[in-house]
Amino acid sequence: MFFKEFKLPKAPTFSGEDINVLDFTLDGNDITDALAKAIAKASECNGRVIVPRGEYICGKIHLKSNMCLHLEKGAFIKHVPAPERYLPVEFTTYGGIRCYNYSPLIYGRGLENVAITGEGCFDGSGEYWWSWAKNMTAREILYHAGLPLEERRFGTPEFGLRPMFLQILESKNVLIEGVRFINSPCWTVNLVWCEDAIVRGLNIENPEMSPNTDGVNIESCNRALVENCTVVSGGDDMFCIKAGRNEDAWEVGIPCENVVIRNCRSLSKSRSGGIVIGSEMSAGVRNILAENCEFAHNLNCIRIKAKDGRGGYVRDIDYRNIKMKKGMRGINLTFRYSCEATDDAKVPGKYMPSFSNISFNNIVCDEVEQGIAIDGIRGGVMENLYFENIRMNAEKCLCCDTALSLNLKNVCLNEIRKP
Repeated sequence: MFFKEFKLPKAPTFSGEDINVLDFTLDGNDITDALAKAIAKASECNGRVIVPRGEYICGKIHLKSNMCLHLEKGAFIKHVPAPERYLPVEFTTYGGIRCYNYSPLIYGRGLENVAITGEGCFDGSGEYWWSWAKNMTAREILYHAGLPLEERRFGTPEFGLRPMFLQILESKNVLIEGVRFINSPCWTVNLVWCEDAIVRGLNIENPEMSPNTDGVNIESCNRALVENCTVVSGGDDMFCIKAGRNEDAWEVGIPCENVVIRNCRSLSKSRSGGIVIGSEMSAGVRNILAENCEFAHNLNCIRIKAKDGRGGYVRDIDYRNIKMKKGMRGINLTFRYSCEATDDAKVPGKYMPSFSNISFNNIVCDEVEQGIAIDGIRGGVMENLYFENIRMNAEKCLCCDTALSLNLKNVCLNEIRKP
């Protein structure tokens, strides 16, 4: 209805030789140095690095342009849970803000024509890192100290900013396909400021109680396709669209636009949402399509979240043919999101976000506590919302606050009455 078709990205191709990582000397079963050498060689010839069946350990993996890292079926790479293995610090983002922190376990910046493919598995050893989520000191500094970028330097256990599992920034023609990611330290697959990116056929598995282990986060990208991915289980949102946080995102000024998420699913209970936009959306989100997805048991099926202080906009978004079996909310649009004490706006009521031109068609939720919940706030703009062919069984059917032009057609919200 609002989404406009765009030319979908094509996968990069690699015409050079296949380079077996085992052709290089390993330190026992540690392939860190061998992988670095194989990646450098593959980049020179537009080739592939082959990791054959076997169990390996590894520190950080830094990708290069014009190469593919391919894990054959049965290849298992476990990242060593030792912070010193992910130093020196790298330019990265954390929670939508630029900083210098531990290298993501798999990292690339400023690349072209790069891929990770195969049927193997990466294990992020996340259980070592998850306790760091309780340390709010670093996040308080990052979010609120107002430091210039060059002074936002972390990378010590005392500050406790966890690395992302896979993060690729400022790159073009990116493909992540087929592999399995388990036990992520933080966000699992995170593409930032990329153009023409494909995330396809992944299997992601993080424990339900693991903090902030989002499945796929597309952040401030242009022309991205996410399809046929399965989040077996997760500790946070399954599939996310983001565009940076507050003043830092306004300074960068790169929106997230032209994204398709389709044929994706979850298999078991999760603590958060199926398809989510925000709450980091300050540079703007536009022209997004999510379709043909199915979720098992999430807190939210579809959620768009922001709060005062975020600024930014979410507009021209279509959701269609999406189902959730069980959860807390079917569809939730909110300006009242706050997940932690440090998330409060500096000036309440200032820098208000806006949501507009958003449609929902053929959405089914078998059993939820709330069907449709629209949580506005004075000063925020939430308008032109269209709901058509909606069927939900809910304890509380519809709650709407401060929305303009709310349109409902063939919306069936059946009240669940508990004995």
